[in-house]
Amino acid sequence: YRLVRTVYNNVSSRNIFLHYSVNSHNKFLSILGIIFYTQDDSCALLQKCHELDENKINVHLIPHSHDDVGWLKTIEEYYYGRNDSIHNAGVQYIIDSVLQALKRDEKRRYIQVETAFFWKWWKDRNEEKRDVFRTFVKNGQIEMVGGGWSMNDEACTNYQSTINQFTWGLRLLNDTFGECGRPKIGWQIDPFGHSREQASIFKQMGFDAVFFVRLSKSEKDRRILDRNLEFMWRSSAELDNSEIFTSYFLDRFIILPPIRLGFLVGIICNA
Repeated sequence: YRLVRTVYNNVSSRNIFLHYSVNSHNKFLSILGIIFYTQDDSCALLQKCHELDENKINVHLIPHSHDDVGWLKTIEEYYYGRNDSIHNAGVQYIIDSVLQALKRDEKRRYIQVETAFFWKWWKDRNEEKRDVFRTFVKNGQIEMVGGGWSMNDEACTNYQSTINQFTWGLRLLNDTFGECGRPKIGWQIDPFGHSREQASIFKQMGFDAVFFVRLSKSEKDRRILDRNLEFMWRSSAELDNSEIFTSYFLDRFIILPPIRLGFLVGIICNA
């Protein structure tokens, strides 16, 4: 391997961007590593984790965004809620309502995934709304995950395209939130299949884990029987320390009926 490093210094936000180029067997791989420097290191994400009870089964319910950056409708139609004949939703209202819900209860958490939609919302809102969002990111109620402009496909895209879309998305988050907005989780819950190379990119960018959904039925059934839905994925045969924690979302990314989860919730008990 031949490794070349180029450093870009963004003085305004006090960030240093490291751009790694690796040439191996005439295949070009460009990896972006971002070092986040900030004058305020008071991010409270880890401190916001709820306490666990070792004597009980601890269930984690994770509200997260899942907004296609173009699918059955255009990005603008999804964002503004247009063309209801196809899908009745408006991403801008989702983010607005999330802020209201987080205000009502400081114990609530939310995961924002798609930087493309976040950035469109950010540009459309006034400074008061932006300050509210900043506060929730800083105090740990909102966590940015993935970090790319979108949730990229893992089969048809090449390395450069994947890195480019992460470069742009992560840079916007870094300039906006600094260290508090740095994603630590790879969130690939909707691409149609998953590749070792994608996991390797996450690992080399310093991510702690990757979550995914698409899995063949036979492998899913086997992993359920083996209790192996969570595992350490060796993402490279050549690189040292290439293992990354990986978790599979059971039954896709939709909310399961409570009875299938094996417990009752307040809405059913009228509590």
